[in-house]
Amino acid sequence: CCFFLCIPQHSTAKMDASQLAQVEALCETLYSGAPSTSEDGKPISRADAQARLLSLQSSAEYIPQCQYILDQSNSQYARLVASNSLTELITSYWNSFTVAQRIDIRNYVLGYLANRGPGLQDFVVVSLIKLVCRITKLGWFDDPTHRELADDVTKFLQATVDHCIL
Repeated sequence: CCFFLCIPQHSTAKMDASQLAQVEALCETLYSGAPSTSEDGKPISRADAQARLLSLQSSAEYIPQCQYILDQSNSQYARLVASNSLTELITSYWNSFTVAQRIDIRNYVLGYLANRGPGLQDFVVVSLIKLVCRITKLGWFDDPTHRELADDVTKFLQATVDHCIL
């Protein structure tokens, strides 16, 4: 168990509902000041919440957990932390991924924006768009797929008005 979050360190296992609830509570503490407590019942400060959440950025092994947060959480703050963590992980560990994995990550984020983007808060959308931009920049010379971003964005413009706003 990692010191800050009870997520198995260096594990590709996805987090469970109780771990997701813990992340969501830490995010609420960090962004809204809502009180939360640690496993031993002690109050967690904003600084403590931030330090614990930053553990999601400590290893590329946490990418599945970040995706789980995006897919399962209803908390906009948790989605923001997951998106920011993914951006940091992708940037820091870019050379650890195969070209196919890089494209899979890119397609996951674009698909997420297409499917859920209109229902997200603006700050989450901006964070996810930054992630797509970072992936595109880093992968520009890896594969022609990364250079097709304009075509992918055109699909958003041909969809609903909410997708055009994205």
